[in-house]
Amino acid sequence: MVKNSKLAPAVAKLAVAKPAVAKSAEAERVNNVKVKKDQLLKAVSALVQLSKKRSANANPLFGSNSETMQVIFNLSTIPQGKMKPMLIELPHPLYDDKSEVCFIAKDPQKQYKQMLLEKHPVPGLTKVIGLTKLKKNYATAESKRALADSFDLFLCDSRVVEMMPKILGSIFYDKKLKRPLPVRMDYVNPAPNLRKAIAGTTLRMPSGPCVGVKIGKCSMDEAHLAANAAAVVSFATKYLSGNPVQTISIQATDSPALPIWRRATPPGEALDLKKHHSDAMSSSASDTGTGNVSETEDTNSIHGSELPSDVGETFDSSRASGLSDTGGESLSEVETAGSELDSEDVGGDHILDEHRPLLKGLKGRLCKRKRKQAADAQAAAEAEKGKKAPAAAAADSMPPPKKAKKSKA
Repeated sequence: MVKNSKLAPAVAKLAVAKPAVAKSAEAERVNNVKVKKDQLLKAVSALVQLSKKRSANANPLFGSNSETMQVIFNLSTIPQGKMKPMLIELPHPLYDDKSEVCFIAKDPQKQYKQMLLEKHPVPGLTKVIGLTKLKKNYATAESKRALADSFDLFLCDSRVVEMMPKILGSIFYDKKLKRPLPVRMDYVNPAPNLRKAIAGTTLRMPSGPCVGVKIGKCSMDEAHLAANAAAVVSFATKYLSGNPVQTISIQATDSPALPIWRRATPPGEALDLKKHHSDAMSSSASDTGTGNVSETEDTNSIHGSELPSDVGETFDSSRASGLSDTGGESLSEVETAGSELDSEDVGGDHILDEHRPLLKGLKGRLCKRKRKQAADAQAAAEAEKGKKAPAAAAADSMPPPKKAKKSKA
């Protein structure tokens, strides 16, 4: 009993540990993404060659230097919630010392200017703007557009990143796509964090099942672009472990996306959508009882004025013409509405009857009903006249009344 009591906790730990190991192995299998280097190099080379051909006769200001390349990840599900951008370090930076970087800081602006431009200068960082100056000097759309075009990259203090969409607006976030990258400030020596931000790229969680990460410019060396793509794939697949990646592709500016990896299909036969749709339709028809027509049903009513619908109900063709139920209106009102529709013009052209089958049927049935009522009224009038005729003849055959004789006085 003593030995069993001592071994019981150990056995319980082993029993708990086995499912955890199985779960980690399953997660490793799901998130195992291995991209072939040859396939990656072929895709990068094809996009670079396409960019060079398009920019051969183009303006140098809008050539390959302005075209970028990105890796696109298609996820299993749409990400839920908002997540801050993640920084990915690249072996070959997108921006160098010749690039112009702007930093958006908290107030007071003068303090951050002295720290970033004088005490701890960073190559490429040429301007520092405080929140107050940003709201005051760049309030209009024209000024924001000019500011976005003046710099290659925008950085901001991580404590004010949530205020940037409201201050900068759609020009930075939707049109120019120059969203500020948040940087955690170290007031003792902020230079290392700023260098990492300038040399890296960002992973931003989208609102849909597709996310793109920039890896460089099309003017860079092909081997450098491939190395950057490999670094991005390695980081993103681990970061997105809770939402497994289905496909990975590479795309340049205004070019098709070239696939470089696809998740293997699960074991089992693929679903035949046509067969699945037909089976679903047949099962729904059998459930509602409209699959077959019984022998006791009146087929004339089905093929005549009533048509079976998808839900087992019937559709009366007479109601389509608006004759079975006039909503309490009199016949004259319906006739008036039909005449008004008949004389209505759309776009200056008269509506032809052959283009209005329902209105044509309505008019024909109204005319038939009108003729029937007229015939009934005429018959009733003739019958009334026939009743009055014998009485009038008898009155004519009777002798006139005699005149009363005057009494003699």
